[in-house]
Amino acid sequence: MKVAVTGGTGFLGKEVISLLHQDQIYTPVILGRNSVADNVSCEYRKTDYSIASLTNVLRDIDAVIHLAAIRGTNGSIADFYPNIIMTENLYESCRKLGIKNIVFASSISVYSDTTKIPWDEEQLPSPKTLYGISKITCEYIGNLYHRQYGLNIKSLRIAQVLGEGEKKGYMMNTFLDRAFEKKTLKVIGKSIAKREFVYVKDVARAILLALHKPDLHGVYNIGSGEAYTNLEIAKMVNNCFDNEDNLIYEDSLDEGIESSLMDSSKAKKELGYIPSFSFKDALNDIKKIKLQNFKS
Repeated sequence: MKVAVTGGTGFLGKEVISLLHQDQIYTPVILGRNSVADNVSCEYRKTDYSIASLTNVLRDIDAVIHLAAIRGTNGSIADFYPNIIMTENLYESCRKLGIKNIVFASSISVYSDTTKIPWDEEQLPSPKTLYGISKITCEYIGNLYHRQYGLNIKSLRIAQVLGEGEKKGYMMNTFLDRAFEKKTLKVIGKSIAKREFVYVKDVARAILLALHKPDLHGVYNIGSGEAYTNLEIAKMVNNCFDNEDNLIYEDSLDEGIESSLMDSSKAKKELGYIPSFSFKDALNDIKKIKLQNFKS
């Protein structure tokens, strides 16, 4: 059987495609806007994500993994509106073609109430970013298509993803790169909030577990169960990369972030998801990858 993957050339998508190459049931087909995609290891189909285009490229597809999205925390709702339209067009095309098994990459950003940590799926979503609003809107569209047309959409609320290959400029990858190069890490802010990170390989495995549950529909938290302050993260990264004490901590400012932690027990019960990598395990794996890339 064939599974179409939107966003298959991205950071998470590459890990998902890598796992699908080992899968005994599904063969991946990447969907994208470009005429040609570089370094693609499977079939690639161009689409502008209109209903007409999607209906054409999905004609022989059995399931869909929907990862593609515009990310960020700034801007206007118009900047994230394409996420909603793309998702609606995708589900409408799946409805027309009878494709019912769908996995959607949602986000921990649909939550925000720090008085109710750890968050579970029964809590009322309360996104504080426009990106989070776009994600919960996509979830609601999925619920509508499930009720009206029987599409079984697994919406995975994914914690902040950790891994080599993530977009540069984010705090975590800045720490990893600087520690690998034996440079000083800088932690700016009081470092009070504790945030949950999950390793990209665990997320990819959770997506495949959901794919192999074609009759399930619902939302599932996908996290690690661990949360750390920025200062704790910096110290752990330095320790892993043998860069101890190469750290500047400035605590005179507010850090501008809030704590985050989810309860992923529903995913464990219904999907069989248990994270394989602790935060330290993930750092060690990233170190190994960085060393391999450096030597090559």
